[in-house]
Amino acid sequence: MTNEELKQHIAAFVRDYSIEITPHNAGKLDAIRAELAPGTAVYVAHPPGVPIDDIVTLAGQVQKLGLTATPHVIARKLESRDQLERALARCQELGIHNALCVAGDITADKPAYNSSLEVLQTGLFSKYGFRDVGVAGHPEGSKAIGEERVEQALRGKAAFAEKADFNLYFATQFGFDPQPFIDWEAATNAKGIKLPIHVGMPGPAKLTQLAKFAMLCGVGASMRMLTTRTSAMASLLSAQAPDDMVTALAKHKGSNAQSRFKKIHFFAFGGVVKTARWANAVISGRFVLNSQATGFRVEDVN
Repeated sequence: MTNEELKQHIAAFVRDYSIEITPHNAGKLDAIRAELAPGTAVYVAHPPGVPIDDIVTLAGQVQKLGLTATPHVIARKLESRDQLERALARCQELGIHNALCVAGDITADKPAYNSSLEVLQTGLFSKYGFRDVGVAGHPEGSKAIGEERVEQALRGKAAFAEKADFNLYFATQFGFDPQPFIDWEAATNAKGIKLPIHVGMPGPAKLTQLAKFAMLCGVGASMRMLTTRTSAMASLLSAQAPDDMVTALAKHKGSNAQSRFKKIHFFAFGGVVKTARWANAVISGRFVLNSQATGFRVEDVN
């Protein structure tokens, strides 16, 4: 693969990216919209202490801007089937047809559901016209539920997808090291699992921010990757971009026509606008590969 071909693969891989916002971004939607292509998938995270009705309302505002709102539906935050049904019915009224369904942490006093699969099996996503629903993928495992339950969940979701009347895909935990993602794709291929993979990765951010979220989310291999990047304490305060991970995965995808890596999902720890501008520069080809073609530097991003 020539460097020019690699650049084309990198731009193509980033082109259809999705990005995540939180309720803290509610007052900045116009600025965010100005950086995003029409139809860009915008995930609306559901942090602790925020009612699901507020998440649906914010998702509706995103949808109204010509973007593809993808609200989080967190199983263990749901108190009843009625609460879930009201939220999905409201999504339908607002023209929302996409969602991310994950188990999440237990925050309801008596959660109605313990897993995303239980939510999927209610049939309510079908009833309210959902077309694309993401479920969690764990290339680096999950300390919260353990290897055996991760495996059970993986197979359960894959089996459900074969019969579902909407599209199911894996939205992975974020990471900094491409190898666990490549290995996980191969491992799931070997199990006959065919769901597309949307690769989670952080946008440009300071290493201190990245290390904080890596520890919170338990991405061990990626945490080790972070520490090898840091040669001096001063670099902890410098901005880091996921160029090496994008390059490795784009190279892998470009060399493997059957790769299930379909798009990138950005966790905008360093800011949504900043992440979108970085991604847009890559898409437009405003970047230069390093001498080993293992990463790149983006030009003209402010």
